[in-house]
Amino acid sequence: METSRRLLLLPRSLAWLGTGVAVLLAGCASLPPVLTGRGAAAPAPAHLGGAAAPAAAPAATAPSPSSLPAFASVVRDAKRLPGLLTLWQRDDKVWIELAPEDFGRPFFLSPKIASGIGEAGLFGGMMARAGGEPLGRPQLVEFRRIHHQVQLVARNTAFAAPAGSAEALAVQAAFSPSLLGSSPVLSQPHPERKTVLIDANGLFVSDLLGLGLQLQRRYRQAYAFDARHSAFVDVRVKPDEVVLKVQNHYATASLAASQAGGPSVPGTLPDARSLFVQLHYALARLPEQPMAPRRADPRLGHFTTNWSDFGNETARNPRVRWVNRWRLEKQDPTAALSPPVKPIVFWLDRTIPTAYREAIAAGVLEWNKAFERIGFKDALVVKVQPADADFDTLDFGAASIRWMTNAQPQFGAIGPSHVDPRSGEILDADIAFESLSSRAVRSLRSQVIAHPGAAAHAHHDHAAPAGARLADLAQRCDFADQAADQLGYALDVLAARGELAPDGPEAQRFVLDYLKDTSMHEVGHALGLRHNFRASTAYGEQQLNDPVFTRENGIAGSVMEYSPINLPRPGEKGGTPFQTTLGPYDHWAIEYAYKPLSPEQEAAELARIAGRNTEPALAFATDEDHFLGLDPDALQFDLGRDPVAFARKRIEIARDLLKRQESRSLKASEDYSVLRRSVSFALRDVGRAANVLTRQIGGVRTLRDFPGSGRDPLVPVPAGQQREALDLLARAVLAPDGLRISPALARRLAPDFQERTDAVFDGADSVQTDFSLNTSVADLQRNVLGQLMSDAVLSRLVDSEAKSRPGEAFSVGELYQRLGREVWSELVAPKLADIAPVRRELQREHVTRLAALLLRPSSLSRSDARSLLRLDAQGLVQRLQVAQAQPGLPLATQAHLADSMETLQQALAARLQRAGL
Repeated sequence: METSRRLLLLPRSLAWLGTGVAVLLAGCASLPPVLTGRGAAAPAPAHLGGAAAPAAAPAATAPSPSSLPAFASVVRDAKRLPGLLTLWQRDDKVWIELAPEDFGRPFFLSPKIASGIGEAGLFGGMMARAGGEPLGRPQLVEFRRIHHQVQLVARNTAFAAPAGSAEALAVQAAFSPSLLGSSPVLSQPHPERKTVLIDANGLFVSDLLGLGLQLQRRYRQAYAFDARHSAFVDVRVKPDEVVLKVQNHYATASLAASQAGGPSVPGTLPDARSLFVQLHYALARLPEQPMAPRRADPRLGHFTTNWSDFGNETARNPRVRWVNRWRLEKQDPTAALSPPVKPIVFWLDRTIPTAYREAIAAGVLEWNKAFERIGFKDALVVKVQPADADFDTLDFGAASIRWMTNAQPQFGAIGPSHVDPRSGEILDADIAFESLSSRAVRSLRSQVIAHPGAAAHAHHDHAAPAGARLADLAQRCDFADQAADQLGYALDVLAARGELAPDGPEAQRFVLDYLKDTSMHEVGHALGLRHNFRASTAYGEQQLNDPVFTRENGIAGSVMEYSPINLPRPGEKGGTPFQTTLGPYDHWAIEYAYKPLSPEQEAAELARIAGRNTEPALAFATDEDHFLGLDPDALQFDLGRDPVAFARKRIEIARDLLKRQESRSLKASEDYSVLRRSVSFALRDVGRAANVLTRQIGGVRTLRDFPGSGRDPLVPVPAGQQREALDLLARAVLAPDGLRISPALARRLAPDFQERTDAVFDGADSVQTDFSLNTSVADLQRNVLGQLMSDAVLSRLVDSEAKSRPGEAFSVGELYQRLGREVWSELVAPKLADIAPVRRELQREHVTRLAALLLRPSSLSRSDARSLLRLDAQGLVQRLQVAQAQPGLPLATQAHLADSMETLQQALAARLQRAGL
């Protein structure tokens, strides 16, 4: 007999009705109200369950009831572990005792990786989910009995409709739950408790997360789960949680030969044929009373719990979005300032180096400033796990901060959480810091592992890479990794100026401020806040240069920004380098999510709070705005209200650093790699500055305003600002003398030879020994041209003319005329003598892109843009013909001019082919 309970959301009824579709839940009439799309109140669901799994045939090996052994004989000599579920353990064998009321009962499944291999996404201390992905929809699971088989089923919480309705039947037919594992019933019912036993080993000592497939995809080797050498290593039962820690073994009998783009092997293992991954599973009790959900608002950035309400036929979209937040309730609701009933406790794991604990704790406690403004005293509490503690900070139901030692930097720090899908309540969070990023080791290894020079960084933060899913990018956080690079750059710059000793107390203060900044950022994620990439526009340059102002207000409007280190110009004193306090946006976002509100006041008060979004200090844009590449303010690692002024300042700082390397004297204990590191740092930061500038060209500011704000939501960047950005790009990046070093310095840019050896033996496909500034600059220039000549920019320039007053738009024709003049500046001289090799590379790139757009324009290309491109190409052909006719040109320059001219002539004469059709 099937005893599973199938639950469906009944959003506008006071009862759960129906048999086989929904069950009556005691006390559901008192569930907290949730605002509906029509502004009415409805009970919050106790479960967002979708369709139940179809009845399955009993497993072929399931024994008949008459042949099952007695309950007591199965667990003879086993230790009874009572708690949320009763477990029995004998050596490595574990049984789960299930009562009739346990079937169909929802549990939260919280899987985490307790120890991994330091690469391939298998990092010790990371949250995980079935499928092996670190982030994803939280899983409510239930035990479901189908005849003599017990299934562990993940409920589908994404879709719901009122129980007993026609829509509920449609939801049930449309959306399936998932089977995670199953076990036959192993015993007769207990004579008194009527409970039965199932095999916990079969459910959890298995590849439940699909890590075998993850290893196969990552390394293209035949890794598989090895049950024989896998076992439980810890079993603990609490009143609200069952912890099952499993050591899984994965192995392959043979290894395919490693090759570029093909099979590879983990670089961290003594023997690549064998590896262990320790998994920490928690089955946790859900809160008896779901937290009152709070509607999300697009004007602020919160992580959300989303589901589709198919019972609301009047809604334009069935999608419902609730803010993810911890449950905070005042001990004294009438007090202006009261401690919470249950504070948000962050445990500092014993793995964190003692020297860094104070800075990381300070980053956690900084958030209490925002909670005090809305009436909570000591909402966040920090505790340190003792070295001899008998508990694990990975256990479910609290927040933790851990220290990771991965083989190579992967993300710097990350702050994921587990959320109750019934309400958006954050139930668990695990923040991880990577030790390598805190040491800025990435900046060293990047000097020897081959990469396309500055191109790797010119648009590192610009847009989604080809083939990348925006959903994946929007969930990533590599702030700490990028901030570590900024930390290394700042130390190099200040050391080169003689303003800071790299091993002195000021440098250590930089590291601690970086850790506090990163801690605040990741704790913000753990509190439910998303990135805010418009917060960098909150302050002007004068404010950013003021140490008193920046110490009190920070350098950006939010710690959820990716702020660059706040560096002064050479010879100037600037403001604080890092964001070491909350910004005004952070207070605002916390107020919206956590301010205690009565049900009758909630809708109006939330609308009032969100309506402040037009205040400059509260400006907001997030990951989608950044990666779509449209909005010039939604950028990572820009700073200040004037983006062109910021880019000019950073280019000036980089040029000064390059100049100082020319006369830099090295100690006998140093090697030449320090010069190479500084030059690389400077080029990367010029690349970031170039990214800020290219985003102005064709940029459209996307404001999340509601009607009545007095602002338009889609506003093209003013033409004057676009011309100013292009002027700076022309002078600093595209000009022949934009970035230069002397031949003497170029001969001294040797790598760290020990790092190079490590890279070789770690399996790097190619390794750099020589360093070519020309190649790096050419890569940077190619990136700039690629962005400015992209179809997306051309289309936006054409479209922006329709959004601008007559004569105020920056046109495609103006852009291409300016690019042609700057890239081919040698043709403007009265007499052409020669064209340097690095300039020829840039010009060939320009010609190649022009020809490609003429021959095979994208299906999105505008006809006006194509016409202007043809006109520009024809004008360039004429100039090339004049230049080629000059006598006495070097052979290489003659060949270059002839080849460029022929490429354009053939493209102009060829038949048009539309790409993408």
